[in-house]
Amino acid sequence: MTIEEQLLETLYHLPPELQAEVVDFADFLRYRAPHPGRSGAEELEPLPVLSGRVPSGWKDAIYEPS
Repeated sequence: MTIEEQLLETLYHLPPELQAEVVDFADFLRYRAPHPGRSGAEELEPLPVLSGRVPSGWKDAIYEPS
C-alpha cells in the first residue's frame, strides 16, 4: 500500500472536523518545506522585547529578568 493510499484510508475513517485539521497540518508542513529558489523556512521577524512589562491581556505571561 502506498503512502497516498494509507493517508486516504486514514482520512476516510476520521470525522470531517479532524479531516480539516489534517489538511491544515499538511498545508503547514508544505509551507515549512524548502522549495526550489527558497533557502528554507521563511524568515520571521523576532518577537519584541517586553523590557520587564507585560502587555495588557497577557495575564498568564511570566517574566523572569536575566
